[in-house]
Amino acid sequence: MGQKPLIYFFDMDHTLIDNDCDMSWKQFLVNEGLAPADSMEIADDFYEDYVLGELDSKAFMQFQNAEFIGKSLPDMYEISKRHFEVMVKNKIYPTAFEMVRQLVVSGANATLLTATNTVIAAPLAKYLGIDLLGTDLVLHDGLFTGEIFEPYCAGEGKVSIAAEYCRENSCSLEDVAYFGDSINDKFLLSEVGFPYVVNPGSDLTRLAKGNNWNILQFRMTDNGSHEV
Repeated sequence: MGQKPLIYFFDMDHTLIDNDCDMSWKQFLVNEGLAPADSMEIADDFYEDYVLGELDSKAFMQFQNAEFIGKSLPDMYEISKRHFEVMVKNKIYPTAFEMVRQLVVSGANATLLTATNTVIAAPLAKYLGIDLLGTDLVLHDGLFTGEIFEPYCAGEGKVSIAAEYCRENSCSLEDVAYFGDSINDKFLLSEVGFPYVVNPGSDLTRLAKGNNWNILQFRMTDNGSHEV
């Protein structure tokens, strides 16, 4: 393991942004009249399971991807860009933005690694100028089926996706950093050579302290504007 990471993986929600994109995506769709009005009640139940590390990923994906079914990538990406402008762009932590900007300027490999599907996450990755790894959705004859390509990019699935990306870049998980906020990130944090815990809850804080992982706090500020 070298002195500096060869790749910097960043989780998205509550790590780079003060937001949960799966939740805000559904809220945005409800606001736009594109999803049923009761969607947020169901989303809240899934979110509670996620926080507890008990998410039924298959059931969640069926719910989360319902509005993708039968739609094309260009159509959904246009909706995703509007979601980013309205619900995400002003929620980027200024400290995280500056950290990523410095990595990009220095030529380092900074990559967004998120459980959220890549259509929803793509505008943030593009805005930050970094690579994107996430949950990929299945297209058939140019239209989304609502299904995902396995593995789901969370928990141990995120480890598999990160490891494959490392192999493609001639390194191992021991050579990389990962910044994550959730107890679900414990699997990847345990594998990388440079683990960083961001804005952790009590369970992850205890785990981080027990493993001597770095703990960071990113907060929104009144003067935290960022433009590229």
